[in-house]
Formats: sequence, structure tokens, C-alpha cells
Amino acid sequence: MATPVTVAVVDDHDVVLSGVRAWLEQAPHPIEVVAAATDLDGLDPTADVLITDLRVGGELVLDRIADLAAAGRRVVVFSRHAEAPLVRRAERAGALAYVCKESPEGREHLVGAVLAAAHGKPYTAPSRAGATAAHRPRFSEQELRTMRLWLGGLTRAAVARQMGISEHTVKQYLERARRKYAQAGREAPTRIDLYREAQRDGIVGL
Repeated sequence: MATPVTVAVVDDHDVVLSGVRAWLEQAPHPIEVVAAATDLDGLDPTADVLITDLRVGGELVLDRIADLAAAGRRVVVFSRHAEAPLVRRAERAGALAYVCKESPEGREHLVGAVLAAAHGKPYTAPSRAGATAAHRPRFSEQELRTMRLWLGGLTRAAVARQMGISEHTVKQYLERARRKYAQAGREAPTRIDLYREAQRDGIVGL
């Protein structure tokens, strides 16, 4: 049997905690909810993934998400807030996924987000993917290939060897990709940010 993914869940509402627990424990891949709480203090630090609302105790917890992500916690936000600026702030803070409660995607994509986050990968729910579709940059074939190889885990030197180009050229392709995303209003300053945007555009898979 596959090793279960362990999850801690934080939400102000008991009904949400119960619902999330039920969804996750019925997932095809074993997921075990090891803690459920109404605040972010005192949670099991060994859980593979932390699911939290964006607003806990009436306050936005973006700073706490940033602290948790910086400490190595893999955070998935599950919130009723769907405003793009808030979603982007949560992602910038370090959340690996953002799933909206009040959308048809809740159950299926919360499970997908948890499984991706357990492997340290970002996950884009359909509502977010659709929101960015109108701001999709155009890339050359070389830029696309460079992103796929580098975001797939190769070093820049390894990408250069595989493509038969210099490491400096690899760096240039990646910088161009970042500039194009920035011009489309989709900043991607870090590797994980670039992976997230490329995954939304179908350039890389989960």
C-alpha cells in the first residue's frame, strides 16, 4: 500500500474541517488528516501538507503563510476569496496551491492540490488557469524547450549540454521567459514561480 500523505487542516468552521477530512480520506491515494484546528498555532509540525483558509480568526494570514513556507511547510490555501490580487499574494507568500471553496472545483482539485504539494510542486486549479489564459505569453521553441528541461530538474549546465548551446544562452532564454511573463502581469522571479506559470500554460506537467 502507498504511504499516506499526512495533512493538517485549519479553518474557522467545523463543517469545513469535517468536509475536508471526508473528501481527503475518500481520495484514491491514501491521505490521512492528522490534525484539524481553528487556528495556526500548535499544529502537528510533521504533517506533509498544511491546508489553511486565507482568513483565520477574522484576519488575513498571509504573513503566517510566508513564515510557514519559509520554514519548509507545504501550504495549500482553501478559501472563499477568489479575488486575483489576494490569490497572487498568497502564492507570493509561498502557498503551493490556491483552491476556491465556492467553485465547482473544490473536492476534486483540493485532493489534487494536496498530492502535488506533498511532492513540493505547485498546483493550479481550473479557476486560476482560466484567469491567466488571456495573459499567456508567446515563447519561441528554444525558450519552451529550455523551460521544460530546467523546470524538469536539470541544472543550467545540463540544459546547455542537452541543447548544444552555452550556459549563458540558457540563462538568456530563462530571463526572456521571465520578462514575457512579467509583461503579461504574471511575475515569475523564482524557479517555483516560473514553474507555476509554465504549469498553468501547459508547458510543464504536474
